[in-house]
Amino acid sequence: MSRNAILIVVTVLIVLVAGWWLLQAQKGTSTLPPLPVTESITETPTSAPAESTEAGMKQAEKNSVTISSDGFNPKSVTIKAGEEVTWMNDDTKAHTVNSEPHPTHTIYAPFNTVGRLSPGEQKSLAFPDAGTYGYHDHLNPSLTGTVIVQ
Repeated sequence: MSRNAILIVVTVLIVLVAGWWLLQAQKGTSTLPPLPVTESITETPTSAPAESTEAGMKQAEKNSVTISSDGFNPKSVTIKAGEEVTWMNDDTKAHTVNSEPHPTHTIYAPFNTVGRLSPGEQKSLAFPDAGTYGYHDHLNPSLTGTVIVQ
């Protein structure tokens, strides 16, 4: 073969190998799907008396945690088994709710379904079993909180 033919073959092989390598690299950098988010909506029956509706609203307020640049407020929430806690991001930046310990989030995995909260967003999580559950903001690990389930 002539020198020009060899150069052409080598160039084509280099282009093919580089193209294959780029395709493999793109496949390897695909993002994982987000964890599912558990959001529950509790509807109050329309036939319920006003007193029970007010009690439900007070309970919901009691089980609410706001998130700001200063952290979780309140830092600790005590609820009964089966109740929910709702986290509301009142900050201008995103925050997360993840299980302790940082960074593995392994003590109470359901916390990780709450995950990222954009500014103004809220998410809830039910706690069926008694226990003490620590959580933190993965984006700001010094911000921590606790849910005590009786």
